Amino acid sequence: MSEVKKISAVPECCKVQYSHEEDYKKLPVGKKCIKVPEVVGRNSTQVLIEAVIPFPDLYPAIEIKDIKKEVTDLIVHVCKNKVLINGVLHKNINYKTFEGECKCGKLDTFFGDVKHVGVDIPFAAYIEVPGAKPGDKYQIEFAGVEDDCEIDILEDPVPVVKCSMRAYRKLREKVIVKIDLKVLRDVQITVHPDECNICP
Repeated sequence: MSEVKKISAVPECCKVQYSHEEDYKKLPVGKKCIKVPEVVGRNSTQVLIEAVIPFPDLYPAIEIKDIKKEVTDLIVHVCKNKVLINGVLHKNINYKTFEGECKCGKLDTFFGDVKHVGVDIPFAAYIEVPGAKPGDKYQIEFAGVEDDCEIDILEDPVPVVKCSMRAYRKLREKVIVKIDLKVLRDVQITVHPDECNICP
């Protein structure tokens, strides 16, 4: 009779998953204590980064083609009510150069290669997260450059007499790096494994 009572105590939703009495006996009984991450808080910060990037002396720039940017090497420290962040903004700058000219009838044309310059710019920031404390975990939800919020200015011109072109030795760039972050802390909760598991 005792075995019959154990079988009848199994919730109806679980019975369809088991076909033998041995399977019923394997069902967990009682309560368990597990650790799960709890969100302490989340916040974001913005950092204005301005840098003057020189071009090689032999290859000044006449026009910027494109600039690829990526935030890398993030180092994060959770402190009391704050999170300290150090990182690197990596840039790869593709630009056009002037190497010569040619005449085609009445048209003056010039030519040149596309060169690139890579640069790593370190930065530091902090994010206020009330309730955070040392030992808490963190999760970066976004780290990158704000779209449509940058300024590129070519500076230090080198006059190119031919074709009335101008080349530049330096690029001054301003961008905004945004970081979204949340702080997590492990907490203990009680679960009832004897109830049906509805997780997929």
